[in-house]
Amino acid sequence: MLHIIFAIILFGMVTAFLYAWGYVKEQRKNNELMDQLICKSREKVLKEMRGGKILTNRDIRRITEGNKSSLFWSKSKMHVTDLKLFADRLIKTMITEGTIEEFKDGNTKKYKINKEAQ
Repeated sequence: MLHIIFAIILFGMVTAFLYAWGYVKEQRKNNELMDQLICKSREKVLKEMRGGKILTNRDIRRITEGNKSSLFWSKSKMHVTDLKLFADRLIKTMITEGTIEEFKDGNTKKYKINKEAQ
């Protein structure tokens, strides 16, 4: 009798834990998709800059155009729709991380890979 009560309590605890875990994963899904999209875009931009190439904001928009991300456990997908907004966020993130540095050439802002980040 005691084993049955223990099994029922254990089953309830496991069910509550799995429900809470799924709920939290669902709440964080959009953030995970955005992080994955930024990571993929960052890799593409860095790959383009590896040879010492200097990029403008327009070049970064061109590189990130059409990027998509998805999570294997979800049907939700995210792709870049507003290139200007996304490129600005990506550039700000990469400058904050120290992977690229910004400089001005005349009136245009240009970006190059940070030598310490390589």
